[in-house]
Amino acid sequence: MRLYRVARPASHRRHLAKTLGWMLLVWFLALVALPAVLRGAERLAGVDRLVVPGGAVTGPVLLAAASALGVRCAFAMARGGGTPVPFDAAARLVVHGPYRWVRNPMAVSGVGQALGVALVLGSPLYLLVPPAGALLWHVGIRPSEERFLAARFGAEYTAYRRSVPLWVPRRGPRRARAGR
Repeated sequence: MRLYRVARPASHRRHLAKTLGWMLLVWFLALVALPAVLRGAERLAGVDRLVVPGGAVTGPVLLAAASALGVRCAFAMARGGGTPVPFDAAARLVVHGPYRWVRNPMAVSGVGQALGVALVLGSPLYLLVPPAGALLWHVGIRPSEERFLAARFGAEYTAYRRSVPLWVPRRGPRRARAGR
């Protein structure tokens, strides 16, 4: 099975349902199960919870904002005719919604969610998850995803890649030069 494949044609609702289903699974594993396991291991090892100043307020706000971004990305990806899952990729290059501001807002969302959970829990081990996740995506996943997008969309993706930053959005609205 090839890792990257374009999604089969389906309704917008079907693509959205698949995307939301994948998101719920990943969110449960990364934001509930993994933190519970790590915090449990910390308790067994006698590792104290870190109290991060302002974390009790900042953590939930960051988690909610990053989750809202992730949901908005799901709608944009479904509109593109697919999901963010590599073997069910969008049929059209997605350059609208949050994708106008940053090339992979789902990665930004995931890192933000993990940081929000880390602040809430004060788990020393889980505080390593946001930077580790960002590094894993940036070095391990992004290169192959970008090769797939360049092969699939050619000049359209190249123009988009030139005009939209990878991690940190530019100030002011940006319009990708690629087609909508």
